[in-house]
Amino acid sequence: MKDRKQIEQEFHDKLRMVSGDVHVADTRWSPEMEDTIKNNPMWANMKYYSIERQSRNMVVNWFKENCTGKRVLDYCCGNGVDSIIIAQNGASEVIGIDISDVSIKNCRDLAKKNHLDNVASFLVRDAENTGFEDNSFDIITEYGCLHHLDLEKAFAELSRVLKPNGKVICNESLGHNPVIHLYRKMTSHLRTEWELEHIIRKPHFKVAKKYFDVIEFHFYHLFTLLGFPLRNTALFSGLLSGLEKIDNILLKLPFIKWQAWQIVFVLSEPR
Repeated sequence: MKDRKQIEQEFHDKLRMVSGDVHVADTRWSPEMEDTIKNNPMWANMKYYSIERQSRNMVVNWFKENCTGKRVLDYCCGNGVDSIIIAQNGASEVIGIDISDVSIKNCRDLAKKNHLDNVASFLVRDAENTGFEDNSFDIITEYGCLHHLDLEKAFAELSRVLKPNGKVICNESLGHNPVIHLYRKMTSHLRTEWELEHIIRKPHFKVAKKYFDVIEFHFYHLFTLLGFPLRNTALFSGLLSGLEKIDNILLKLPFIKWQAWQIVFVLSEPR
């Protein structure tokens, strides 16, 4: 039988190999990706990412404020979009790692295309055992990879390779909302079995607290999900702004905030 990591590698090799052009922008979704969504069923979920404007703005602004002059690790870097954004905003060095050979090739091509291959480099590595020395990075960023990993090993590794005064910014989906999770179960072919069963939930942060003394939380996207059907219309931007205002109020409430689609959290003071 194939082990978990081999399954993840093969899945993401296939996903990235057929993903088409990689667009570098301040969002992971763009109108140009509609053709990819239509032509490749593995990317069907991408339409929902049209509404993640607020969380992406928060993350990109955080990069601008925290990464200048810093050595940054893009942990499970995918096609390397965040690596390029970070390099464009003044990081001294960006290293991206991913288990997928295809992803790493895409990243290298993207860095070369943007004339940033002197700043951004990419390696095929196991995220649970990166091979980097202790205290190697000022900043670590990850987007949507933790639910593909053994969290105990991942948080331990992040803590180990982060400098004592460093920070880790994570953007993850949450697993509490029953409607969203039902959709995941109904579309299980779009994800690996491990991924489906390990979406981040509140108890997982007890694991994070074993390796980091400080966790800062930001919750995003509940009512904004209602806007995605209009993503290609002139009404979309205004509608999204209104839905964001509703989310900004409701996602401050203790129970409701954990029903959000996404969470951005910052880890610091590694143990």
